[in-house]
Formats: sequence, C-alpha cells, structure tokens
Amino acid sequence: MRTSNDALFTPTEAAVLTRLSLKAVNNAIDKNLVPTTVRPRASDSTRLLNRQALLALALEQRLTSGFFPELRRRVFEALAASSRKVLSIEEGLVKIDLREPRRALAASLRALRRARSLVVSDPDILSGDPVFRGTRIPVHSIATWLDQASPAAEILQAYPRLTPEMIQLAPVYAQAYPLRGRPRKQPWQDNPPLRRIRAPLPELKV
Repeated sequence: MRTSNDALFTPTEAAVLTRLSLKAVNNAIDKNLVPTTVRPRASDSTRLLNRQALLALALEQRLTSGFFPELRRRVFEALAASSRKVLSIEEGLVKIDLREPRRALAASLRALRRARSLVVSDPDILSGDPVFRGTRIPVHSIATWLDQASPAAEILQAYPRLTPEMIQLAPVYAQAYPLRGRPRKQPWQDNPPLRRIRAPLPELKV
C-alpha cells in the first residue's frame, strides 16, 4: 500500500478503511458504483480502488437510504472531479458535506499504515506468518484473543514484549490481511500425550 494519492487498495483493505463489510464493498464494485482498476502486470485480476473510490465507499452508508443507484453513481462521479468540502449536485438540490468522511478516512489510513509498520513476515519465523516486529508473536493470534473478548491487560501480561498500540492495531491488520487457507498445524497436534495420570476426584459434600 503506497501513501500517495495514487495508492491502490484491495477490496479487503477498503472494507477495513471504510468500516463497510467486504460484501458491501464487492456489491458496490459489481454495480459499478465505484471505479476500479487492475494492477498492471499483476499475476491475478484483483480489482483495486484508489483513494477517491474509498471516499465514495465511505459515503455509501450515508447514501444507501433514499439514494437510488443512479443518483449515488452521479455523486461518486462528481467526487472524482471535485476537491471541495461540500459536494453539490442536481443543480444544488443535493449537498453533501465531505469533511467528516475525509477526516474518518484519513484516520483509518493512518491506523492501517501504522499497523503495517509494526508487522513483519519472515519465512524463517513461524513459516512466514505475520508477527509483530522484534517478536515471534503472531498478529492474527492476538486479534483472535481480542475477538474472543480477552482483556488487553491479560494479553499484555502474557506477552510483555507487546505494547498497547500493537494490541490495539492487531485487529486492523488481521482484518485487512486475513490468513490464506487453513490455520497452520501446530507441531504437537498429532503427537500422543507424554503420559496419562489418573487421580480420584475429591468427595463432594452436599
């Protein structure tokens, strides 16, 4: 992901940046409500979105109610030709304040850039699974813990090398860059237990 205005974003990144579901982003793309491009000489045909398309998606929730697709398409087309704080279409009958969506999008972009800077992927570390820089702690594992309502304080206690910022940004990275395929098998999964212990249960007093 580049930081300039000509940066391109995948639908998954766009969903995180605009706080839309991935399904909503793909629906907007399929209906040609937002422009997309394919990265030149890419090995796949992933549809990519520029920053103007992200702003259009950021407006999607605000325009869904009462804005039929053709009018929404005209709004998004006008975005590409305007840098004003307030967008006016339909001869001034429709006015949209762009300041708050632009601020929210800028904050999301900063968070994603920061999350990326905290993470590395090295084939020699956990088979290339993304880990926090300077550690062997998988980012997606921390995001899963948070998703299961594990308190951040407990995670910090278990992994003292993490910082509150790393924990806060783990879900941002994990959602923007989900792991492909099945979860990696742990080396102990197929091994038999080292020993079995039988112990009597204490007598219960009623």
